[in-house]
Amino acid sequence: MSFKDDTEKNMSDYIKKPVVDNENNIKNYDTSFWSPILIDDLSLAFLYSQQFPVSSSVPKSTYNTAYIIKPKKKIAEKKINIENNIDTIETLLPKINAELEKIKKERNKSFYPLKFDKRELEDTLYIKNRKLKYGKVCFNLSAGRYTVGMDIPEGRYQIIAKKNSGNIYNKYSTFDKNLDAEDNNTPKIFARLFIGDILTITYSLVVELSSEKANLLQNIIRRPIGKEVTLKAGNYICGEDFKSGVYDIQRIKNSGFVSFDDSGESFGSEDNELKEIKNCLFKNNDYLGISGGLVIKLVPSQNNYIK
Repeated sequence: MSFKDDTEKNMSDYIKKPVVDNENNIKNYDTSFWSPILIDDLSLAFLYSQQFPVSSSVPKSTYNTAYIIKPKKKIAEKKINIENNIDTIETLLPKINAELEKIKKERNKSFYPLKFDKRELEDTLYIKNRKLKYGKVCFNLSAGRYTVGMDIPEGRYQIIAKKNSGNIYNKYSTFDKNLDAEDNNTPKIFARLFIGDILTITYSLVVELSSEKANLLQNIIRRPIGKEVTLKAGNYICGEDFKSGVYDIQRIKNSGFVSFDDSGESFGSEDNELKEIKNCLFKNNDYLGISGGLVIKLVPSQNNYIK
């Protein structure tokens, strides 16, 4: 057999029909053809180059020549790199897991501050809403103006005089009575106080309000409006001499008369005399007059019975 015949026989064992690459629309030969080249059979590679010369019309990538350049060395280097990467990942994995746990704990603290007390908090709210939505209340009020739902819980009340005497009435005009704690014949008031109603108590009268079923969930916050100021005898205009707001008028010393809102009250040091009026509204240009040697303090009002 001639050298040419032998070469053709060997070539027929390795050369495969070209396979069409659908993506690039080019022909590539099966890698089994490159086996003799990968095992350094240079004579076969030489003969193949004569049989299938590379022409300018065929892309060089068709023959995948990258595999020809030191294939054993490249495969060995790639294997070493993969092994090194695996070792690096295995080394860093515990540290990564530890950092993830740390981040998770920090995030829970930031976004779920009540997480661990959630059940206890829900139980407390459930008991409060179930048992204390309506409940029994009993408290005292002195001279002033009290808003139902803000200072007084809504409900049906019994109102009796506890100390001194004075007048008591409400905005909706369901009652208007003069009460005297020392008079055995002084009437008791039974009335339903609705949200938005205003209860007014005058002079030095102190009354007791009691209810078996007051609404304890209504809590309108009275935010202090105005600025605390001490005033002595004189005439004052709201907006010029003191800021507008809702004030408690408190006696500081001496006795005298305070005029405001087209009415007035006498303050004194005796037990049966007035010491304080709560929740008095002063708007810009409202008048406030103080007579005698009386010194008072205007203090921004806050909630009364309802806190």
